[in-house]
Amino acid sequence: MRSKLSLLARMATAVAALLCSAPALRAEASQSGPVQSYDSYGSWFVACDNTLACVAKGFADSSHGTEIRIERDAGPAAKPVVTIRADHKFDRGGIAIDGKPVGLAAPVWEMTTDADETALASDDLTAIRALVLRLRDASTLRLGAEDDIPLDGFAAAMLRIDARQGRVGGVTALLRPGPLPAAKVPPPPPRPKIPYHPITARLAPGEDARLIAAVRAGQKAVLAKEDCEADVSMDPEAYPLDARQALVLIPCIMGAYQGSSLAFIAQRAGGSSRRLIAPTPYIGNGTDHSDARYFTDSTFDPKTGMLSDAAKGRGMADCGMSASWIWDGTAFQLTDMELQQSCGGIEPGDWPTLFRSVH
Repeated sequence: MRSKLSLLARMATAVAALLCSAPALRAEASQSGPVQSYDSYGSWFVACDNTLACVAKGFADSSHGTEIRIERDAGPAAKPVVTIRADHKFDRGGIAIDGKPVGLAAPVWEMTTDADETALASDDLTAIRALVLRLRDASTLRLGAEDDIPLDGFAAAMLRIDARQGRVGGVTALLRPGPLPAAKVPPPPPRPKIPYHPITARLAPGEDARLIAAVRAGQKAVLAKEDCEADVSMDPEAYPLDARQALVLIPCIMGAYQGSSLAFIAQRAGGSSRRLIAPTPYIGNGTDHSDARYFTDSTFDPKTGMLSDAAKGRGMADCGMSASWIWDGTAFQLTDMELQQSCGGIEPGDWPTLFRSVH
């Protein structure tokens, strides 16, 4: 029997497989590739979805629940929003950049406090730009006595947002403004329409067991290559997609808090099956994981034709990836996707959106 350490290492590998300057105003997007992007810069990352709504985050040490979050939708009229948050109380006077008080005063900077967290936020472009200019060459932003948020990579993250949204050299830019008017900023790309696809087909009595057995036999080499465990404490599942095909989920790896399956499209009348590799495309400066080979904590809803998964990077769910795909009668089409490769922040599962659609 394989050691628990080996199992956890392979589970981490499966989850990792799921995660992972412009001279003029123009939206930085490929005509043939994906619009959505995920980029890491030092201690910061930037995620932009397929409508070019972007979010940048920087965290304190992972043992402290403290973060800075900069968000902005695409388009000429979109305001930036900066939020400094902690899972404990802090006051304005305790915020410092490299040891010097920042002075984020009301009413431009609004502070809210409840039992769970304290937040200081603003959507004033002038105030935010002033803060950005102070942070870009600094080393740390401190909240109180011990919460230091590193700023290495901050300037690159801000420039990435401006570049992706076509703001560089214009009056709406955060880091590198210029004289070009806001009207030159491109509008956001539209969200694609991916309608639900209710499944009306049904499996005959005993057909699910037959399909599962056939896939296990026919895909034995694939299951062995992926080092799938024979005694995973999850049940295999089979769902009809139409009169000819079915979705079959075969458990592969079980970790401490989540399990992953391999998915296959099987012919209901018998014969071959093929492994499902679902699209999760994005661009960025790191490794481009352009598909999902494992399906973690997966579910399939016949009422909508939607297959979903959610892979936590670690148990507290402060990093990870989730995605959903809708069967369109021929293939599974990506409909939603969230991703955060860096672990940290305030809320479990608060991962930036990379892809969104309308149904």
